[in-house]
Amino acid sequence: MKMSAYSCPVCDSSELVSQQLGRTTMLSCPSCKVVVTPPELRATNNRDYYEEQYTLTRTVRSNKEMHRYFRYPEFASLIGTVMSNAAPPGRWLDVGCDNGFFLDDVRRYGYAVQGVEPSASAREYARQIGIDVQADISDVNGPFDVVSLWHVLEHIDLPVAALSGLRDKMNPNGLLCIRVPNAASFWSRMLRDRWIWFQPHHHLVHYTPSTLRIVLERSGFTPLFVREQRPNSFLTRRAYRLSNQVFHHTQGRPLPSLRDRAARWYQDVTGQELFALARRT
Repeated sequence: MKMSAYSCPVCDSSELVSQQLGRTTMLSCPSCKVVVTPPELRATNNRDYYEEQYTLTRTVRSNKEMHRYFRYPEFASLIGTVMSNAAPPGRWLDVGCDNGFFLDDVRRYGYAVQGVEPSASAREYARQIGIDVQADISDVNGPFDVVSLWHVLEHIDLPVAALSGLRDKMNPNGLLCIRVPNAASFWSRMLRDRWIWFQPHHHLVHYTPSTLRIVLERSGFTPLFVREQRPNSFLTRRAYRLSNQVFHHTQGRPLPSLRDRAARWYQDVTGQELFALARRT
């Protein structure tokens, strides 16, 4: 095992060791067991990536009503889980809020909402539907009762520092909500560097249930739970199929090809995530 001078972003261990994942060499910490992307594999400009991802999403699902319809079961489930632990009214910050659809649903339940989003075009769209969205976390003022990061933390190279900064913007007993890819899932271990969510150029820290707990605790939070789950429930998948049928029919568009449907099925089956709630301590 080759030693690296790069220090661990979670526990500050002075040296990491190389770990082979298929054909890709990663770095792992012998102390806390976290796996991180080595500096040479990291993208040089993540803001371009975020802009590209938003443009792709907007192109593929150009009808915003279709997008909202098929995401609604997912949004409702997330909001319901949060409400049972932090009931409205209260202030909710969503970091990486994309085009604001999730926050638009959140505010219907009685929360005051604000977002952070690096993509300029996504911010512009969110503002068009009345969501207060800023480009950087330093531009928002707390305190917040709820802070959510849906598939954002894996893009942050110093997670403990980032979450500690968010903690400072939260009320005592505030609720932190996180979803990240599950690097300990069956499909991750089976497919290794061919796993659909193994994206080392943009995913900088690769979490397991134990390493996510370590990050939360070191950042000043007490985990309520860290659970493994599929990001797309039966209801979400069914809503996606129905929205395709309805909106493609009404707009005269052909239904997705067999290849597109197979790709969606593959993502639904192999994409596994971690969902965590934690209290500010």
